[in-house]
Amino acid sequence: VDSQGNRNMALKSSLRQSSTKGSSSNGEGSVTQAPCKPYQVSVSFRFIFLTLLSSALLSFTVGRAVRVLLLEGPRGALLWPHLESSMRNRPDYHLGAGKSRRDLPLPQMMDGKEVPHTVYTSKNFDTAASATSSSVLVENTRSVADSKPEAKEESTCASEGGSCSRGKEPVEDDDDDEDDDDDDEEEHLPAGQHLLVDMKDVDGTFLNSEELLAQAMVDVVADSRLTLLSYHCHTLVPTGVSCVGVLLESHISFHTWPTEGVITLDLFTCGAAPLMPVLPVIERLFAIPRPPLFEGEEVPKPGVGWSHVLRGFRDAKAHGDTDALSSDDLGVDVLGYLFYDLKEEVASVQTPFQRIDIYNLIDSRSVKIADYQRSLSNDGSYQAQHPDLFAPNKVVFLDGVKQSTSKGDAGYHESLVHPCMFMHADPKRVAIIGGGEGATLREVLKHDTVEKCTMVEIDELMVTTSRQYLKEWSDCSDIVGSEEWCVDDPRADVRYEDAVAWFIDRFGEGVDEKEKKFDEDDYKPFDVIIMDALDPQVNIPFAEVLYKQPTFLQAVYDSLSEQGVIVMQLGDAPYISDPHDTIGRHENRAIITSHLLRMGFQSVHVYEEKHSDFDESWTYLVAMKDYTSRSLWYSNAAQIEVAIQNRIKHTHSGKSPLRFFDGATMMTYQTPHKAQEVVYCRNKPMPAGCDEATHGFSKSRPNVPISSFEVKTSQVGDHAGRGVFAKVDIPKGAHIGAEQSANSINVAPTTYDIIQTLAEEHDLADLDAVLEYLWGYGFDSNLYGETSVVVDSTILTFVNHGCNGTYNAATVTSTVTEMTAGAEEFNEEFFINDPYDLVVARHLPHNQNSGDVALRDIKAGEEILNNYLDFSTDEEDWKDYVRNLRNQCLGKVVGSITNVERGGLPSMKVWRDGK
Repeated sequence: VDSQGNRNMALKSSLRQSSTKGSSSNGEGSVTQAPCKPYQVSVSFRFIFLTLLSSALLSFTVGRAVRVLLLEGPRGALLWPHLESSMRNRPDYHLGAGKSRRDLPLPQMMDGKEVPHTVYTSKNFDTAASATSSSVLVENTRSVADSKPEAKEESTCASEGGSCSRGKEPVEDDDDDEDDDDDDEEEHLPAGQHLLVDMKDVDGTFLNSEELLAQAMVDVVADSRLTLLSYHCHTLVPTGVSCVGVLLESHISFHTWPTEGVITLDLFTCGAAPLMPVLPVIERLFAIPRPPLFEGEEVPKPGVGWSHVLRGFRDAKAHGDTDALSSDDLGVDVLGYLFYDLKEEVASVQTPFQRIDIYNLIDSRSVKIADYQRSLSNDGSYQAQHPDLFAPNKVVFLDGVKQSTSKGDAGYHESLVHPCMFMHADPKRVAIIGGGEGATLREVLKHDTVEKCTMVEIDELMVTTSRQYLKEWSDCSDIVGSEEWCVDDPRADVRYEDAVAWFIDRFGEGVDEKEKKFDEDDYKPFDVIIMDALDPQVNIPFAEVLYKQPTFLQAVYDSLSEQGVIVMQLGDAPYISDPHDTIGRHENRAIITSHLLRMGFQSVHVYEEKHSDFDESWTYLVAMKDYTSRSLWYSNAAQIEVAIQNRIKHTHSGKSPLRFFDGATMMTYQTPHKAQEVVYCRNKPMPAGCDEATHGFSKSRPNVPISSFEVKTSQVGDHAGRGVFAKVDIPKGAHIGAEQSANSINVAPTTYDIIQTLAEEHDLADLDAVLEYLWGYGFDSNLYGETSVVVDSTILTFVNHGCNGTYNAATVTSTVTEMTAGAEEFNEEFFINDPYDLVVARHLPHNQNSGDVALRDIKAGEEILNNYLDFSTDEEDWKDYVRNLRNQCLGKVVGSITNVERGGLPSMKVWRDGK
């Protein structure tokens, strides 16, 4: 292009022109080149444009050909079976061939949400079982609020500030960066909630309509404030519909069996917000009853079974309010169990202190739903006449932990209250720690000795909720002299306070008599205290305070009267394979038992009850401030029945006020379960008494039978009378007559007291003879709280006392003799009983009747001698007992039996005449 901008191109070249001359044959001649002349070539703009355009078209053509050959060809070959599939071309069998495709509802975005960026991928397979196949994707043309102005406020993931959505939502507050970071972390937790719903007796026409089912699915998602990205449905041959919807939060799917009237549905979402509020929506939209087949037919209501399961991996405390939902009791055993015929939420209340959940349950393993429904009729059937036997089981949960049930109400509360109440001869003042359901108060008020019952419950809303939804628990209307609501009983004093602070403020160390700031009545001691609080296995701070704080427990101990008794529930009973309570989840149980013993309780017992309607037997602990209260604990069935008759209030209905507890039940509490003993003995170091020998009879010890002994005149002296001698050598540690020791005569404390009382009041020779026999041949025992008498029924009853420590057979070894014991001072060595010894508690008859063992090698012909100091259990009689044994050993007096045989007066007559 020249400098003037002319639109042509000049190319200049210098060329040499050449010409050639001919030459002769002789080669003479030459070639001469002429000089080149310059020339110009001009190319037009049109030529350039057409050249570039042609190049571009050629490149496009080649590229397109390559794409078709390398990409489109294989893809078309892959999709060809699907594109030519009869599934797409098959007529709609339900609407008839040739009809247009059905109009399925479109998923809609909620207000305030944007369609997220997603990639939609699907693949269909040809199948002869599918009549139609439909896929529908989300649109953002209108909002749900526009299409459903009356949408309910029930919500799941997106409710009240919590969202589990992984999609994009408008951010309203850009300043709260910290919260945004937390939300981002929350949104991506690998956890979710899974709701499974099974329905039966549903309308078959509805279950076979893809349009109606799809609309119901879209409505469920919308009402639940979830985000439906797309869904895919198949109408199957001959009947049935399967659909799956892809949610921004996860998925929803179902399958139907129209002929059977059954649909199964599952809904999975991420997030911590509760999913169960969707249940009523699902039931409303999917549980469509079938029309009656004939006029007057009673159409059954569709049955709904469901389960709720937490999925994935989560930190329950950091992931919203899911403690209750993740618990074993509520979360797993109830919400996660699909096969309840009835699972109905009665109430769910969040108080300032805890979450209360109440459910009505019918488990098909115990009650059939048909029996329950028939019990509601008036057809005269057994079910209708006894509706209470087929009613749903109402279950109460606190923070997801089962607390009580209508089926186990009597079993739990009566076994908690009445054993300890009957351990006190005349309980007038009673305190309840906890007991918000009101049932513990109800049982206490059945005792006519009670003048005041103070219930200290921190959660007032728990009490009012129980009154509203658990009326049976606190119903005292049938008790003569009480009120319809137990809290209104004039003897009830309900305090909505922290029980720990309440007891410490009134009975704690340092409470000055001159500075008392409460009513004088608050400082009066209680005869019975009942702890109906949290299970010791519950790992929350308040439970830690109840069971681990010595200051509180000491205040409770100090608040008891001299004959006071305390009882508490200790959670599920141990298995025989469990470690000791100090290790593992029962640590609080071990700690509180240790505290009670250290504070000075004289007798502590554990017992179990299987009928409290918990999964396992339930454990209770009762502790007595005075050792003699053990005699009431070991009352026989007849004595308990008499006490019930004399003390328990009558009812207006005439029915028994006690539905569960009686004398025979009480006797089952007196002996701990074998598992309790085994776990108790697993402590380190092993408690004294856990070795086999102390259980009464040990196979590791040889036994010398009664036939190896004979009765002759004692060698102790003329005052001693008869004695027992060995006919064979007896090795150290051997049992002496163990095979006959179980045949001893046992006189219970109450029986012994009756005999003594009658003998004191009446001069009857027969009674004097009975007492002389018991005193002369028997020995005292206080294992049952007060003095009982045991008489050996074999010749071993003639075994004498070994004076000055010469005894060679006994149950225990002692260094104290009648000569060294202080007659003026009570020697506690012979009276110390471990207040909490589960081995002794389980083997009382064995320990009392097990007989003696040889303390050293005993030669044939040697007399068997005991230490009679072992037989004294009465502190009041200690002085006379020691002095009498000492005088017998010195030859100053003879024994009571020898005295009577020699013509002396019976001991009782001497005592009575002296009085």
